[in-house]
Amino acid sequence: MNINKSNLLYFFLLLPLCLIFCSCSSDSVDINDIVPYRKIDVYLDLTYYNELTNNTALYFDYIDGNWVGYKNHGIFVYKSNGQYYCCDASCTHDVEADEHLELNDPDDDDAWNNGVTCPICGSEFILSTESPSPIPGSTAIYSLKSYNISLSGNKLHIYN
Repeated sequence: MNINKSNLLYFFLLLPLCLIFCSCSSDSVDINDIVPYRKIDVYLDLTYYNELTNNTALYFDYIDGNWVGYKNHGIFVYKSNGQYYCCDASCTHDVEADEHLELNDPDDDDAWNNGVTCPICGSEFILSTESPSPIPGSTAIYSLKSYNISLSGNKLHIYN
C-alpha cells in the first residue's frame, strides 16, 4: 500500500479543522439570544412603594417617563432576603407574544410563592433569586432576563 505524502499532509491539516467545527458546543444560552436587548435606565423612588417589603414583588410597565421591558412588557421588581432584584416580564417561552407575565395573587397563600405566571403557556417562575428560573414542568426552559440594580438611599437604579 502506497500512501501519497501530499494526501497525508492534507489529512493532518484538515483533521484539526474538522475537530474544531464538529466539537460539542456549550449548553449555556445567552439570555440576549432569547429576550432581545432593550436599553433600560430608570430610577424608582421607593418612598412611594412601601408595599415592596421582603418577599414581595411589584409590576411596572412605565417608570420615570419611560416604557420598560422588552416590547414594553414591563418589569418585576422584587425583594428577597433584603436584596432587590429586577427582571423582564417577557416569558422566555414566547417573547414575541403580546401578553406579559402576571404576578401570582399575593393574597392567595396557595398561589403566591413569589411567583409569576404566563397567561399564554402557563409557565411559572419564582422571583426569589437574581435569575428567576421556570419551575419544573413549565413549558419555558430558560430563566427570565435580569436587569442590574443599585440602591442609593430610597432610589433604586434599574439598568443594563
